[in-house]
Amino acid sequence: MSVKTLADGNVKVTLLAAKPADKNAIVLTALTDVGAKDISCNILSNDFDYGPTGSETVDEKPLCAEGNGQTPGLSNYSGGMTVFRYWDPATGLADSTDDFLWEAVKEKGTTLYLAVRDSHKKSKEAWTAGDEYRYFEVVTDDPQRGDRAGFIKYRVTLLHQDAALDKLVVAGP
Repeated sequence: MSVKTLADGNVKVTLLAAKPADKNAIVLTALTDVGAKDISCNILSNDFDYGPTGSETVDEKPLCAEGNGQTPGLSNYSGGMTVFRYWDPATGLADSTDDFLWEAVKEKGTTLYLAVRDSHKKSKEAWTAGDEYRYFEVVTDDPQRGDRAGFIKYRVTLLHQDAALDKLVVAGP
C-alpha cells in the first residue's frame, strides 16, 4: 500500500557543478560526482520556495464560444532560498569547507543549476536512477540580510532561466 509522506527532512537539493547535457534526463553521475554539492542542510527549510507560480494566460476563444476562454501561455517561476553562513570557531572567519554555498551565491548574477527531489526518501539519502526531480537553472540576485534572529543567514532571490519539471534521473549513457 502506498503512503503519503511529510515533507519534513525529505527534500533534497543538489547544486550541480555544470549545466546538464539534457535537463529532461539528468545522468546520475551529474548528481553524485565530486563537483555536485548537496545543499539541503545549507538552506532554511521554511522558505525554500523556488518553482512554478502559475502561467500567463491568453484570451483566445472562437466566435462560437460563450463566455471567456483562456489558454495557458508562458510559464512563470519565482522564489528563492535563505542560505546559512558557516564560520570557523578557531579563527572567526568563514569556514573554507562548510561555507561553500555562500561562496556560490554571494555575487549577483551567478548562474546556478539546481536539482530538487521531493520524495519519501530522506534528504541525506543518495540520488539513484529513477528518482523524480525538478531541475532549475537560475541566476542569483543580491543576497539580503535576514532579521538577525537565529543563525546568520541571507535570503537570495533566484531569477528564472530554465526548468524541467517532474523528470527521472537516468543511470547513464
